[in-house]
Amino acid sequence: MKPIFFSCVAALICSAGACSAQNITEATRTFTVNTAIEDPSDPPMVFTATVSDSSILSLTRVEVGLRLVGAPADNGFASDIFLSLNLDLGPTSVLLNRVGVTDSNPFGFFYDGWDVTFSDGAPNGDIHLFDPGTGVLTGTYEPDGRTNPIETMRTSLLDVFNGRPGNGDWRLAVADLSEGGEMQLVEWSITLSGTVVPEPSSFAFVAMGFGLLIVTKMRR
Repeated sequence: MKPIFFSCVAALICSAGACSAQNITEATRTFTVNTAIEDPSDPPMVFTATVSDSSILSLTRVEVGLRLVGAPADNGFASDIFLSLNLDLGPTSVLLNRVGVTDSNPFGFFYDGWDVTFSDGAPNGDIHLFDPGTGVLTGTYEPDGRTNPIETMRTSLLDVFNGRPGNGDWRLAVADLSEGGEMQLVEWSITLSGTVVPEPSSFAFVAMGFGLLIVTKMRR
């Protein structure tokens, strides 16, 4: 009899919202940098943003904004750039890796940078394959995801962060892999989505109190 009763009380509490998690999307966090990327720069220049106010316990989606463009009085070369995002020196997503470089095209694309959002499953598709020709690329794209620019396998997309908490040290690494065409990192951003455990409702507190009262009486 007692196990059945305790199960009923637990079910009552969970139905009140005390046991269920919910998915949220937090406000975009933007980090202004305004720093020229050394030409060339390998190892990469690293920009760290510490997030300590996220309520997300398990990430389900990460989107990244990037404004990386030709430095004033200069033109950038898109195919020179490698860019990745890392969380707590653990999972790493490759956002850019010498866009346009393939077995048949060792030079890649030569446009002037990005004012874009990276998002897995974005309708514009893989940013590695998209060439605007000139100017700054805009829009929403899937990240490159390649650890080697000439490969077709994309194992380092943004879903590498799924299951991790939102808080931690997010490190954006930017490398200019060859001379010519200096770029400037103006700003970058992250938008975090994931599950949180909501505050119990007032009804849940009543249910818990009711359960404790009955348990106390049963022990007497």
